[in-house]
Amino acid sequence: MDPKNIFHTIQNYWNSPSWLQKRMLFLSGPRQVGKTTLVTSTLCPSKESYFNWDNRKIRLDYQKDPEFFTNSQSKWICFDEIHKRPRWKDILKGIYDSQKDRYHFVITGSAKLETFKKSGDSLVGRYFHTHLFPLNLPDFHKTNFHLPKDPSQLIQAASDLHDATAMPELLALGGFPEPFFSGSESFWRRWSILHHDLILTEDLRDLSRITEIDKVETLLEILHPCAGQLISYRNLATDLETTHGSIRRWLEMLEKLQLVFSVPPYSKKIRRAYKQDKKWYFMDWGASTNNLFENYIAASLLRATTLYTDRFGEKMTLHFVRTHDGAEVDFLICKNGQPWLLVEAKEGAPDISRAVYRFVDELKVPCIVVTKKTNLYKKIKSPGKQSIYSMSWAKFGQLLP
Repeated sequence: MDPKNIFHTIQNYWNSPSWLQKRMLFLSGPRQVGKTTLVTSTLCPSKESYFNWDNRKIRLDYQKDPEFFTNSQSKWICFDEIHKRPRWKDILKGIYDSQKDRYHFVITGSAKLETFKKSGDSLVGRYFHTHLFPLNLPDFHKTNFHLPKDPSQLIQAASDLHDATAMPELLALGGFPEPFFSGSESFWRRWSILHHDLILTEDLRDLSRITEIDKVETLLEILHPCAGQLISYRNLATDLETTHGSIRRWLEMLEKLQLVFSVPPYSKKIRRAYKQDKKWYFMDWGASTNNLFENYIAASLLRATTLYTDRFGEKMTLHFVRTHDGAEVDFLICKNGQPWLLVEAKEGAPDISRAVYRFVDELKVPCIVVTKKTNLYKKIKSPGKQSIYSMSWAKFGQLLP
């Protein structure tokens, strides 16, 4: 598949004058997710408009002439990995202020761009930020997504759809472009090992003062079969012979590097709600050895809530709900802090649990119970006013960003 035809979901708004206007576009995402390939195949196809600041010649050109790039006839200029340079924000500020009427600028980089971007405010008002995630169902169906006021509009739209055909390959090969398009599970496994090693040996060392890399590697190995489960930081600290605080710090750093991500509990409006630890999942969902489907749904919903926020400015967040007596639903999407939609992931038969009935009425939102099963769409009424649906994720997932 041509790179111009993938990641359609993000392209359908970043080129829109009404969204970007004259601001810079910051594009961040995990390592090897396809940022450079996407930008150089769409916005900056000529060499004269793409500048990688890891290249020593580019840095020397800038030192000789801060406007070294102005020979380019392209509408777009890409600065890749510029955030690794000292005073990179001041560099961008000067370039943008002098050339914003002539060029559009796209700034790309690994997950470190996300971390460094949050420090300081010298670029405030000069850029919009969006994210690139691993491939997923919408990228193969070119859906121009929208954010309805009521999630029931999305749910009803799913009833008329045929199942997406790419889902088995996404579950088997993940969503990172290189292993996905290789079509080989063996290649994906080898790629995944190298991908993790690259992040741990380079990015983790660059971003932190963490020296116990071997213990962080062991922590990841422990997490592989535990994705989506409640984990005890105290028990992990005992197993790894470290402190509770170190476990928390290591996980937070791995999240900044977008190797893993967390889903926090939601406790408002719920009696005896669980309020403590987050659940952890892998961005490359195939790394989850015991809970692959739930990890895939978690990654899909994280992508959807993030891109909804990027595109429309509505604060969409992802949570789980649980009580101290063990009642639980896997996911809750909130919009501007208010419950919006419950999602329960069922790898097998989409049975409706008591917890689903309970939380749809307590939170007053609908719930979809999604499954790997195909050609399924069924509406079930709860004892209250809210509706519950059983459906194939291959239907509903293609409607999300």
